[in-house]
Amino acid sequence: MFPLIAFHKNILFTTQGEAYALYRMPGQPYHFLPLEHRRAAVARFEELLFGLEGKGQILLLWEEKDVDEGGYLAVAVPDLATAPAWRKEEAARHARAARAALNRGARIRRRYLAVQLPLRREEGWGSLAEAAREAGDAALSLFTGLRPEYVPPKKVEMAKAAEDELGRRLRGYGLKKAEFADVDFIVRRAARRYGLLPPPLPSRDEGRFTPGMIAAFAEGAYVEEKIDCVVVRDGTDRGHAQAFVTFADVPKRLRETEDEFLSVLDFLGDPVDAVIHFEIIQPYKAAAKVRGKRAFLKGQMDEAYSGGGEPTEAEELGLHDSRRLEAKVEAGQPLARVGICFAVPGPDAKTAAVAANRLVQRFSSRGFRAVRPSGIQLKCFYSFLPGAPPGAPMVECDPGYVAAAGPMAAAELGDPKGFFLGWSGPAPVFWSPGRPALELNKTNAVLITGSLGGGKSVGAKTLAYYVLLAGGVGFAVDPKNEYHVFRRIFPTRRIDLSPRGGTKLNPFTLSADEQRAKAIALDYLALALNVGENEARRVAVAQAVEMVFSLPPEKRDMDAVLGVFRMIADQSPHQAVKEEAGQCALLIEYLRASDVGSLVFGRAADAAAAGSAAGSIVFTTVNLKELPLPRRGASAARMTESERQGLALMYLAAAMAREMAFGLPPGILKCLVFDEAWMLFAVPEGQRLLEEIVRVGRSFNVVPVLISQNASDFLESKVIVNNVSNVFCFRASDAEEVEADLRFLGADPEALDVRFFAGMESGTAVFRDAEDRIGVVHIDPQPPYLLELFDTRPKGVVKTSC
Repeated sequence: MFPLIAFHKNILFTTQGEAYALYRMPGQPYHFLPLEHRRAAVARFEELLFGLEGKGQILLLWEEKDVDEGGYLAVAVPDLATAPAWRKEEAARHARAARAALNRGARIRRRYLAVQLPLRREEGWGSLAEAAREAGDAALSLFTGLRPEYVPPKKVEMAKAAEDELGRRLRGYGLKKAEFADVDFIVRRAARRYGLLPPPLPSRDEGRFTPGMIAAFAEGAYVEEKIDCVVVRDGTDRGHAQAFVTFADVPKRLRETEDEFLSVLDFLGDPVDAVIHFEIIQPYKAAAKVRGKRAFLKGQMDEAYSGGGEPTEAEELGLHDSRRLEAKVEAGQPLARVGICFAVPGPDAKTAAVAANRLVQRFSSRGFRAVRPSGIQLKCFYSFLPGAPPGAPMVECDPGYVAAAGPMAAAELGDPKGFFLGWSGPAPVFWSPGRPALELNKTNAVLITGSLGGGKSVGAKTLAYYVLLAGGVGFAVDPKNEYHVFRRIFPTRRIDLSPRGGTKLNPFTLSADEQRAKAIALDYLALALNVGENEARRVAVAQAVEMVFSLPPEKRDMDAVLGVFRMIADQSPHQAVKEEAGQCALLIEYLRASDVGSLVFGRAADAAAAGSAAGSIVFTTVNLKELPLPRRGASAARMTESERQGLALMYLAAAMAREMAFGLPPGILKCLVFDEAWMLFAVPEGQRLLEEIVRVGRSFNVVPVLISQNASDFLESKVIVNNVSNVFCFRASDAEEVEADLRFLGADPEALDVRFFAGMESGTAVFRDAEDRIGVVHIDPQPPYLLELFDTRPKGVVKTSC
């Protein structure tokens, strides 16, 4: 029988005269976290259970995603109505492809906690009359099969008062009151556990579960009980089967961590749901139960000894465990009774049975006594509804058993809404550009690492693509000329700083703010002229920059600084400064004559500017492909002169991109991509620039994306380590690099080792999202043509998904 008769907001009244409060239970960061973090999560959930008394349920239910293009775009791109035509067209193509991908079996996990509310009947004639009517209703239901319908007003008031107190306590654990839509989902999920659910009923705050409403929930479905499953058919005779698995007993030993058998369900191929029925018995009631159980076991053992035999191992273990449990109860810990049931759906009884048998084998191999019950299929079916009796046997245990099972462990990754980024098992991963700064008070910075061919380039381009779809603008410092492919999708301009590109920069005019422009010029000259620890040269460069900025803006350029250095070499009263100024003048003359150095001799009128992109341009790439750049690991002292000049030019390109992005209004979302960012980090000037962008970019609505093969390139920077909100670590095979990846991820080195990272396929990354959850994501760019466009591998090895 359907167990519910009425509801008031998140309070559900049952046919047994009980009331339950229903709450949405958030998933907690858990997987791959260090051991102390996982222990803290288990202890916190155990603490939550300790504060309860009476019966309850934990529901772990899959929701299959049904995505329509309009709804997807309304969430991901809310301002699309005012967007230019090209962005609308590309957004529509993306939405169609994302919808097709998501509707091929994407599902998300919903978690609910139902807790019995204490209802204490008050004395008086009114209460007696209500009790008599309630008892008569129950008797009529028992003998006629009719559902009771009466809920006394006094009971409603008592339930509301009890829920108010309970709700305040549970809010501290992140639980939120359920709504009618949640009840709708739970009932519909029970009636249709295979395939997409129909649209929900209109929301309401209170009402009765009339036969008409129940039929509307189930769409007229009827349930046929068989010996080992149920078959559910709707009004059009479409059907599916549900098989059930229960635990006959709890394992003899369950570790505090590592045995989270409930969280395993999130990684199975089959959409398995679970319900955990529990009853929390407070210590003053539990002590007698535990002592009675221990006395019974001891009596059995004494009987075995008196008969000349020996007790069984199970009896000895049971006595030992009962002593341990009695000690805990006497110390103030409550006792729990727990029953766990799993529902395994399939299009027909045979398919459901095969999937259920797989689940039994999986649990049995881990020491769990999992069985497929016979003859109680309807009981198991209804046990997934709040307030229903359990379908599995209830076993007495420590409440910590429930917490150690991992019902709170979150497998989901990414943002709650946004653009479809990829997959974490069967669950879709979404990414909302700029959310960390807007909602979580964090930076928007992204770090992407991994070896060649691991997928980091595709991942970075996919993030930039979504920033542009969201109405933002993008800038890329591109040492390999990879990002110009965006021209095939968006209005793009390329600033070509290769020796044959024809573009020239003026280091003195890259910022509209004079102090900022002065700092850029000073850092560039310090790098290009190899100032290092040479104090006399540092003084000469500083004096030269000050003198150039004393000139009118139209006269500030590299020719001017050459003349200033010559002047200092002639007139400085300090011999060391004179000599260093002369050396600097010679170096600048050399730069002017070289292919790379000549690129910074732009005039104020014709040099590439750092202003915002003109017209409809939304993506700007700075091509550095043909520049001589330093090799990995080369110190400043071991760089060749051409490599130093190439790196100095890369610094200017990064500074120019920074000025472009920071010069736009804060309301515009910006993406700054730094490919091969380790090169900039190899010199103090570049490190300071990137750290500043990461640290203050949040105020300018900037999403900095740092890309490098090795995470160790950034480990010495506390700014980067402590301020990166999203970390993608693709394939890696070096032990030191994996160790660096784990530090950025904040992950447990025992859970993620070198073999794990080395074995990841291309496009798969260990991902730490903005809420510090860690998991594995497989990047799946949509539309599929993006993979071919973004992938830098030889075209013969590009697969259909990254």
